[in-house]
Amino acid sequence: MQTPPSKMAHRLQVHFHLIFVLCTLLISSPSIHNNLRIVQASSPPIQALVAPITKDTATSLYTLSLSQRQYLLDLSGPLLWSPCSTPHPTVPCSSGDCAAAASGSGAPKSCTGQRPCTVRPTNPVTGEQAAGNLTFTDISTNATDGKTPTAVVTVHGVLSSCAPVSLLRSFPGAAAGDAGLGRGSAASLAAQLYAKLSLKRQLAICLPSVTDAPGVAFFGSGPYGFLPFALLDASDLAYTNLVKNSPSSSSSAAYGIRLSGIAVNQEAVPLAAGVTVTFDTALPYTVLRRDVYRVFVDAYQSAMAGVPRVPGVAPFEACFNSSGLGVTRVGYAVPSVDLMTEGGGGNWTVWGSNLVTQVATDVACLAFVDGGWAAPSAVALGRFQMEDNLLVFDEANSRLGFTGTLLFIRTTCSNFNFTRG
Repeated sequence: MQTPPSKMAHRLQVHFHLIFVLCTLLISSPSIHNNLRIVQASSPPIQALVAPITKDTATSLYTLSLSQRQYLLDLSGPLLWSPCSTPHPTVPCSSGDCAAAASGSGAPKSCTGQRPCTVRPTNPVTGEQAAGNLTFTDISTNATDGKTPTAVVTVHGVLSSCAPVSLLRSFPGAAAGDAGLGRGSAASLAAQLYAKLSLKRQLAICLPSVTDAPGVAFFGSGPYGFLPFALLDASDLAYTNLVKNSPSSSSSAAYGIRLSGIAVNQEAVPLAAGVTVTFDTALPYTVLRRDVYRVFVDAYQSAMAGVPRVPGVAPFEACFNSSGLGVTRVGYAVPSVDLMTEGGGGNWTVWGSNLVTQVATDVACLAFVDGGWAAPSAVALGRFQMEDNLLVFDEANSRLGFTGTLLFIRTTCSNFNFTRG
């Protein structure tokens, strides 16, 4: 006996309704979503992120490319900050996120109820500060195998401070904010990327010496690839211990090392042991405290006794007629400088390309500046001395890895292959 058409239609409706309900459950179930995430995450975990570093023509400052925007590369900054749109999400002042960000920025720790968290971002070039709400943003960059970018990665919920547009004064024109990468601050961009992606707590930077090709920053593990054939890993670097700065210091988030001495042309300069070096990308050239500056510059001028002196060109004191200087793969053929690191890490040898800068036709100057007696550290290493050197700030092991100039191995910081693999 055949089923009446009306009953058949009813059964079909029930059947399709059940299918619809099951599909809805499959789509909306959190457990199903979790399973989908697990399947998607079954690909190899991210070991490192990579981002281009650009040298600005007008200011010689560096910017880091993130989320298709440019942020000032601030190696000793405790925060990520930029001007915010209105309205924007805020963070309660009673939260742990607020406590972490405020401790790094020097903001007051007073808090009442659920009021928005306020921090104090700083312009590292001018020293100017301003109050701003702590908020969240998303950051996009690329994963890498050390040789090329491999995939776009977006990190959600990154803590960032709002700031007035006026705080961007003296930044490169393209800069939308400041990427603080400093040490010891849980709210620095570097620390947040490590935590959110379970990366090794290690930042590598390679600052370009040119404005028409980018350098590179790595967050996480190596290796570090540079064309045409250099693939550097941990065994290719020399190491020395990182030292902590005083929390009350103006450079408390700066990376620092300690020297047992300095040599010019392999002759020791008369300095007390234990000289502290900090790294500061806001400084165009290395700044030396007065006592260190005087003995260092006197020693260098003695080593250059055979080269005609010319009047100093501000901010430099020791300048030379460069017309008779030879040129090598690593810059002018001038006496080298050895930064003798504590702890048996070996010497960081600095050659002509990072010692002497051309300031006019036939005039080259020793690129070190007198910081006076009030300088915050004995040696504050500036951008010029870092260019074309791979520096690996290995916070996980509290050590600095360094290569010396890459020019010796016939490559530069501008030779990372940013073509997607």
